[in-house]
Amino acid sequence: MKNNRFVLAAGVSLLVPFCGHAQTRPADQEASAGVGEIIVTANKREQNLNRVGLAVAAISGDTLLKERVTNVSDLARLTPGLTFAPTPTSTPVYTLRGVGFFESSLAAYPDVSLYLDQVPLPLPIMSSLTAFDLERVEVLKGPQGTLFGNNATGGAINMIAAKPTNEFKAGVDLSYGRFNTFEASGFVSGPLSDTLRARLAVKAVNGDGWQKSYTRNDTLGKQDNVAGRLILDWDATPDVKFSLNLNGWRNQDDAQAAQKILSSPQNPVGTFPVIEYPNAPANPRAADWGNQNRPRTDNEFKQASLRSDIDLGSVTLTSITSYADLKFLTAQDQDGTDLVGLEIQRDDGRIKSFSQEVRLSNGASSGFRWVLGANYERTNVRQVTDLDSADSSSTIANGFTSSAYSSRNRMRNYAAFGNIEMDLADTITVKAGIRQTKAKRRYVGDTSDSARFPISTNPFTGAPGLSLTDFFNVIYGAIYGTRPDGTRVVPLLGPLDSIVIDNRVNPDGTPVNPATYLKTGPVPGRLNENSTSWSLGVDYKPSDSLLLYLNLSKGYKAGSFPHVSGAIVPAFEGVKQESVLDLEGGVKAQLLDRRLSISAGAFYYDYRNKQLRAKFVDPIFGGLDKLVNVPKSEIKGAEIEFQARPTQNLTFSGSATYLDAKVKRYMGVVGAQVVGGLQQPVLASFAGVRLPFSPKLSYTARADYEAPLSDSLVGHVGVGISGQSSSMGQLSLPGAAAFGIPSSTYRLNARTLVNANLGISSADDRWSVTVWGKNIFNKYYWNQAIQAYDTVVRYAGRPAEYGVTVGLKM
Repeated sequence: MKNNRFVLAAGVSLLVPFCGHAQTRPADQEASAGVGEIIVTANKREQNLNRVGLAVAAISGDTLLKERVTNVSDLARLTPGLTFAPTPTSTPVYTLRGVGFFESSLAAYPDVSLYLDQVPLPLPIMSSLTAFDLERVEVLKGPQGTLFGNNATGGAINMIAAKPTNEFKAGVDLSYGRFNTFEASGFVSGPLSDTLRARLAVKAVNGDGWQKSYTRNDTLGKQDNVAGRLILDWDATPDVKFSLNLNGWRNQDDAQAAQKILSSPQNPVGTFPVIEYPNAPANPRAADWGNQNRPRTDNEFKQASLRSDIDLGSVTLTSITSYADLKFLTAQDQDGTDLVGLEIQRDDGRIKSFSQEVRLSNGASSGFRWVLGANYERTNVRQVTDLDSADSSSTIANGFTSSAYSSRNRMRNYAAFGNIEMDLADTITVKAGIRQTKAKRRYVGDTSDSARFPISTNPFTGAPGLSLTDFFNVIYGAIYGTRPDGTRVVPLLGPLDSIVIDNRVNPDGTPVNPATYLKTGPVPGRLNENSTSWSLGVDYKPSDSLLLYLNLSKGYKAGSFPHVSGAIVPAFEGVKQESVLDLEGGVKAQLLDRRLSISAGAFYYDYRNKQLRAKFVDPIFGGLDKLVNVPKSEIKGAEIEFQARPTQNLTFSGSATYLDAKVKRYMGVVGAQVVGGLQQPVLASFAGVRLPFSPKLSYTARADYEAPLSDSLVGHVGVGISGQSSSMGQLSLPGAAAFGIPSSTYRLNARTLVNANLGISSADDRWSVTVWGKNIFNKYYWNQAIQAYDTVVRYAGRPAEYGVTVGLKM
């Protein structure tokens, strides 16, 4: 044991300078030609995937390695029904089976919750660089409210980290690829004593820019990031075990630049530079950005979690405690030009989150299995964004060139939950679960002058631009005038004062809130929401190789407030909680002497109060973004997945999802008209419109072949295909135009992407050399299309990439 400790310490000292990690293949290769057993923790206990009556996609660490999964967004390529969309602030958005929330605010809870070893990553930005040194990933589809809590109406993604081993193991992977990209990753694992085991994994990536300006000689898209994880497992006694996980990352990549595809001036000012700016060519690398405020990120994440398991005899007490801290700093050129049309000069924020779960569970071998527990979460988020829009139509029309907006959110969540499984017979199991949640959110939002950047020069006049407060002093004076005594109805604003005014009135013309009517100031908000998530189900197992299941469940996602620039109180109003009622059934079977594993299912969602970023009409500025609830939507779908191993050396896998996701009832804003000198909304019914990020068909397929080349060499080759039909990036009326923009502008194109790998390794798996390619046919596709004030832009997927990886293991 002392020798092992010495070797482990030596391994750490040797591997840390490489700043990397290597993901190992499964420890025990199947001796037979059958499909291997997959263990998942969807019910917070270890179970065979084929015996779990839920829709779960399990992706092994080996597949993650072969498919070059480098971040959580790559999982969308491997999981039909799961989509990824970038946002202008680099916050990722995940949608599963048509259920998602496209909102770029740091404080916006997702519809698809994220976990690392059951430890919550409560906000999506925290997941950016966590997908390394993983044993597997479990994607749980459908509402997961009973066991995984609020904010899982779409599902949950649980990343399972590779754990410390009882014997010394170590490995390093070194990769070099297109765009001069270097990647180093490594791990070292083993015992430190008879009761203490450790695993250290690190990864670093550095590369040149992959985007090219189409108007000048410039590139963007460099990679510069590092991530690490230390896991310590301690068996304090045979009945008491602890697992400490310290992980974090630093991301200093360039922020992705958008591709301008349409001019959409928001003010009728005639010809100006943004209108004359050329659109981006249909090329994945083509984009443009301004060097006045070059897109960049500098985000840092740290998390510590402690899991405790105490065996009390027939019952196990589990505690999971976590604290996470994220510092966020980015700059972004949102308009897709090198003009200052809509630039985030600085977007910075801070997230601090604490969570605690305590649960009791009995043994998995019992005929009556149960889990009882409680959760608490405390999350505080602040965000401040500085905008420069000197070259926009707003500057021509209004004279001001810059602004700032801010938000603060304080969230508290309390929950108690229970879940049972009862075997009524050898072939029949009934299931039930319930969770009661209380969600509280306190909020303050505001818009003002920027406190950090000077006012830009007006490029159209050459004179200094107006401050935001100077502009609104003129506007409020013109609209609301003066009292009989000569004083202004809306007092003069001073530098850095809030410009947000409460102009809300009831249908009879009386103020909604007389105490704040026609006063300016930061906008407070609060949500106090209660929800009861539940699930019912039955599993029927006529044989060891066949499972049929039927489930009915309901889940909720908490309400939210926006992070927006607005001039009136309604722009800052929040949305209430949404819910999904899910009825689904499926079958899982192992056939042909376990050479073929297949699962299929169908589902129906009754989707209420879907949270959506849509449009509203500001009486001064016209169409601006606002959070809304879509009263009723409906999603119908079907899925199929298979794994086949016809021979010891050859494996096939594939999956597909069909979706029919539509709005059933919603009146939304599609334009504006001038009434009494102010702009007023034009409404239309969106019934029958497809939900965003819901392709009708998505699919994957993969084939791998491995065979000995000699007594000491093994060859391997693999090909993976993933694709989807077209979808929409916004809720848009087909064949119509909203605010002058045709709905087809927001279409996300169909795509089929092909990855491949070819390599050799030693028969004892001590070394390997692999040549690989991603999107090898250089398919041009985009993951989002969005309006950026005077332009509409796309965010393109990455072009073809290829490289070589050398792996060493001990």
